[in-house]
Amino acid sequence: MSAPLATVGILSIGSMGVGVAKLLQANNYRVLTNVTNRSPSTQSRASSASIHLVSTDTELVAQCDYVLSIVPPRDAVSTAKRIINALNQTPSPRPSALPPLYFLDLNAISPSTARKIDSDFQSVASNLRFIDGGIIGGPPCPSSDSSSWKRPGIPISGPHPLHEAPTNGAHLAETLNTQYLSATIGSASGLKCCFASMNKGFTALALQSFSTASSLNVLPELQQYLSEYTPMVGELAARGVVGCPPKAYRWVEEMVQIGQCFEEDGGWGEQARIFGKVSEVFELLGKGVEEGYGTQVMGDVEKVVSVLRKELDGPSAKVKVPKEQEQEQEQEQEDR
Repeated sequence: MSAPLATVGILSIGSMGVGVAKLLQANNYRVLTNVTNRSPSTQSRASSASIHLVSTDTELVAQCDYVLSIVPPRDAVSTAKRIINALNQTPSPRPSALPPLYFLDLNAISPSTARKIDSDFQSVASNLRFIDGGIIGGPPCPSSDSSSWKRPGIPISGPHPLHEAPTNGAHLAETLNTQYLSATIGSASGLKCCFASMNKGFTALALQSFSTASSLNVLPELQQYLSEYTPMVGELAARGVVGCPPKAYRWVEEMVQIGQCFEEDGGWGEQARIFGKVSEVFELLGKGVEEGYGTQVMGDVEKVVSVLRKELDGPSAKVKVPKEQEQEQEQEQEDR
């Protein structure tokens, strides 16, 4: 077997991180992660995916050519600080003779947050190249016949294009299905915000609409009229509502970041603060998931709505979740 093209570190190993890792491995990249202080299930998930484990971030930056940050939006800044701290150890983990380390922030953050992270890196980590990015779509997965891969789109921007990176940069850019937008930090994260505002914002509206219809005892009738007069809208709403419970906690901060993007970069000012309220919809649903409803019990619109209604109506008897569903929920939360 030929030598790996490059070494890529991934933080962290949730469903998207594992999917990206497997895609890279299938294309002859060596993948590393640091799962120290993570749960045994997370460590097992990384090991079962044949991801090489290191015990510190210092080891990670010493061995990697690239680091991909794929974490919940609330953890984007702290993850970047981890890498900054690792790079500033004495002695330096990366001799000056090595090519710069490329850090790809692929999180759902606002352009101003991306610019802040870039500024933090520039002030203390000169031997690093920051790339602003985002992920649009689900985790990579092989086709049914394993002849190709279904990949999300990854827009990227910044003054250091990935396809110009010295260590197989062009190949990595193609493998990850990236699209280089411009030299401006914030272009890619802003594009991700604009995309997410529509599909996830619509899901928040659907959650409010369906739960309100339920409180009025007209949810079946609402679904009937949607099916008859706007079937595509009805199907999209139902699919979004059913699919979002295990991801709701991630979308809380993402909505806040979208609001920042629209307020600061879109020129919408206070009108963009509506996304702060949208984030509260997902926070409420996420709270219901955390309080023991599990994910398997929410396989249709009515069950998701029932979780929201219990949270909206205040403290009440909670649904007892079977042990196997509790275990699934714990694993899902490891993706945070």
